[in-house]
Amino acid sequence: MSRRAAPLREARQPGPASTLPTLRLDPAVCDGVGICAHLAPDLVTVDSWGYPIVTPEPLERGSQRRQAEAAARACPRKALHLRP
Repeated sequence: MSRRAAPLREARQPGPASTLPTLRLDPAVCDGVGICAHLAPDLVTVDSWGYPIVTPEPLERGSQRRQAEAAARACPRKALHLRP
């Protein structure tokens, strides 16, 4: 009786977007100070009450990533985070 070789399975590689960080907001912590909108205008807008609306796009290296990092560092309530 001959043995059949098990079919080869390709390892699933994560797509490039899955490894890139995104800027995340914890709305329960945010006080709506608005520093983030000034530091990351390409990523954060402010609603009519002054609270941020964050663009959930993966951040490539470059100006948007630098803006996101600056906004997260400057947030007085630490409501912004970069997460993969």
